[in-house]
Amino acid sequence: MSQQIIIGGKGGQGIQLMGYLLGYTLVKYHGKYVVQTEEYGASTRGGESYTELVVGNSDRDTLSLRVERADVAVFMFQEAWNVLRKKVDDSTLVIYDGSLVRPDKGRLINFEATELAISRLNNTRVVNMIMLGALSSLTDIVSLNYLKAAVNETVSPKWLELNLKALELGYNEAKGLVATSGGNIPDNWV
Repeated sequence: MSQQIIIGGKGGQGIQLMGYLLGYTLVKYHGKYVVQTEEYGASTRGGESYTELVVGNSDRDTLSLRVERADVAVFMFQEAWNVLRKKVDDSTLVIYDGSLVRPDKGRLINFEATELAISRLNNTRVVNMIMLGALSSLTDIVSLNYLKAAVNETVSPKWLELNLKALELGYNEAKGLVATSGGNIPDNWV
């Protein structure tokens, strides 16, 4: 059985890094098979950017190279939503930053990572890491500790401490969101 994941945003938000770290962690630490594709516009910053991951327990689970219907989607830019919404249905868990995008279908979770980055870390460069921490917390697809290990192995030492703080912030704030919602998010993702 495979899981299909989309992460969509715009150039400059670190969408490709999020996808890489998620795929790397799933393969190296969770023993999963992962096919990852990347798309980004001709402009380095400002155009839509997204990555798709097909995750499985065997190579047969990952025969598809593209997401057909996302099980989980993360959105941080309206244009990325506009391009990818056809891959989302009412059962898709959609985690989105409501200050940047307004999705109109799926099981919607507004997680305002940009506001957290500004108010708690005074740095918007780590919104992607906050969202990745939230994804870990809300889905159990990937372990926070393994994500931290992957960040330690791949991120420049100059940005390491801030990225680790951002991961933890996103994880903990999302846990608080689940607690205040009565635990209705989501059904045992593995």
